[in-house]
Amino acid sequence: MASYYLAITYDVCEHQNLYQDMNEYPIKSTDNLMEKVKEFAKQDIAPVVKVYESNSSKFKHIELFREYKFKEYECNCENGGGT
Repeated sequence: MASYYLAITYDVCEHQNLYQDMNEYPIKSTDNLMEKVKEFAKQDIAPVVKVYESNSSKFKHIELFREYKFKEYECNCENGGGT
């Protein structure tokens, strides 16, 4: 059975209680997973990227496969400040 992967980027700011999904990207099983995740994080300036796995290309039932955190894209704001 083939596996299908979906990366979802998240915008996160602990100071403003923000944890919001931004974009979804399907990943081919033949792609280098880590390279694609880094590319998506950089493109969206996303400190968190979660990769989900499904047995269907329609992603009707997904399970968390792996979560990646990127310190270089974390929020730099302070309480009451902007991002």
